[in-house]
Amino acid sequence: MRIVEVSATPYRSSDVGRPPSWLSESRIANPMSIYPEYAERRSSWTARFPGILVRVSTDEGLVGLGTSVGGAAAAAIVNGHLAQLLKGQDPKDIERLWDQMWRASLPHGRRGLPVMAISGVDEALWDLLGKAAGEPVYRLLGGSCRADLPVYQTTNDPTDWTGLAGVGVKLAIPYGPADGRPGMLANVDLVRSCRESIGPERDIMLDCYMAWDVEYTRRMVHLVEDLGVRWVEEPLPPDDYHGYERLAGLDSPVVIATGEHEYSRWGFVTLINTGGVTVLQPDVAWVGGISEARRICHLASCYHLMVVPHAGALQAGALHLMRSQVNTPLAEWVRTWDRAAGKPVAALDGLPEPVDGRITPSDEPGLGLRIGSLVELGDGQTG
Repeated sequence: MRIVEVSATPYRSSDVGRPPSWLSESRIANPMSIYPEYAERRSSWTARFPGILVRVSTDEGLVGLGTSVGGAAAAAIVNGHLAQLLKGQDPKDIERLWDQMWRASLPHGRRGLPVMAISGVDEALWDLLGKAAGEPVYRLLGGSCRADLPVYQTTNDPTDWTGLAGVGVKLAIPYGPADGRPGMLANVDLVRSCRESIGPERDIMLDCYMAWDVEYTRRMVHLVEDLGVRWVEEPLPPDDYHGYERLAGLDSPVVIATGEHEYSRWGFVTLINTGGVTVLQPDVAWVGGISEARRICHLASCYHLMVVPHAGALQAGALHLMRSQVNTPLAEWVRTWDRAAGKPVAALDGLPEPVDGRITPSDEPGLGLRIGSLVELGDGQTG
């Protein structure tokens, strides 16, 4: 079996004209919160990149599907560079192919769009290998460590809290250092309201989205400790490794989680070496794909660290990875859409939904993904 074509196309759901996500339109602390004109809505400053759909086709008629983000920019890296490395190659040589893509893309950069492009190709290769073997991808990654995964839900909506099934809630924290003591107390009020709603048995986690600093993190941990918070997520900008070293001295049952905006195993080595991080959170679609995320799981196991991929229950590749690894016990599920509008039509079919607080990866050959209601965009379009 040989690869005959590799292509990447920006896409968006065909369900247009819907209200934007609460994540982009609510007050949520973020790296730009220090500037008042950008503090109220993440949509006021973020790029609106569509996803990319990667297809890897073979001379035997099999096609692997993979997804990532980065729109036309990431697609250009796949089509203009990575594709030429893969054509004519045996897709079973996935370790060598990943290394060649990584080395060849170094001039583009070691973080961000180039690694997202590799991620999409890598996922498509794993999907292809699963289809060729007639097995779900988790079987190829080492088999099943668990039948399904408990989920926690990221949501600030009390309606979600009262109907919660799963191990807990992750709150998108509204305020950071620029909001002073009043903002800090408002954060605590949100945590307290959630605790009163869900009771004592489920976990609460706090997502800080790179918006805090060391002092603010220490003070917030002290204030929420008695409310049973399990972890504080991504409190510092991703390059503040010295800050995470300082947080290693926290004397608290509340631990630090991060890694959503880290790229490649080398970045995670640095994070681990700070001693301040207990939960690693690679995004499989950003970190280099299933191959690199599996290496990070193995690396974390040497230090007895948990790996909880960012938005893992929303990504087929992440679900298959988590089912196959010992140290990936939880899956994050996010209701990204506006509640009043209901769930949008899926651009890709086959991604499972949580049932009674648990989620099960597909048992179909490959990742179980099928093209659904999507609009493929031209290379220059942003959606």
